[in-house]
Amino acid sequence: RNNETQISKLEKGRAEFAYQCVLKVYNPHKDKNTFKVLKEFLKKDLDRNLKNKEISEEKIVELSSSAPDYLKKSDYDSLSKIERKVIDYYKKLNENYRSYAKKLPQMILSNGLGQSLAFIFSKKKDGNAYDLLYKHISEYMESDNTIRISKDKEKDIVEWVISLDSLTYRYATEEILVFLNWLRRFAEGMIEMPQGDKNENKS
Repeated sequence: RNNETQISKLEKGRAEFAYQCVLKVYNPHKDKNTFKVLKEFLKKDLDRNLKNKEISEEKIVELSSSAPDYLKKSDYDSLSKIERKVIDYYKKLNENYRSYAKKLPQMILSNGLGQSLAFIFSKKKDGNAYDLLYKHISEYMESDNTIRISKDKEKDIVEWVISLDSLTYRYATEEILVFLNWLRRFAEGMIEMPQGDKNENKS
């Protein structure tokens, strides 16, 4: 019974960690670090528009903070072309994160953990879905929600994974797959795809 309680507590911790990760993507303004990354990306992407005063930094922050609401057709239609870029970026980020979280477990099972993480590392850029997913996996492996193994905080997760012996590598793979199972569930439940769009964003 005590063992069952520990397992239940562990699963609850994993689920809560995954939920918070997806929440940071869906409502980035609720997490200081995530919002800072996204805001800096948008400021860089819209640099010319900011210089031409077609949009203000304050407006970018306002739109980003209320992005889920602006996805409603009536609210989206009320925005200018430049303002829609902020919401379009947010929408694409969420769709991609949802898609990648869904596909990554199969990629790991087919190609191995090290190769899959290396692929994400090669694709990640500040402010994109691969970057957030990579960070969330790394943060999970540094958390107290893992069993038998946790990541060395001083090492990048790819560097750490490829340095593991075969048994520890298997433990790390199992841990990340369990976490991704929760992440996928929450991403599919919380991040809605556009109505009428049956194909997830592949870019």
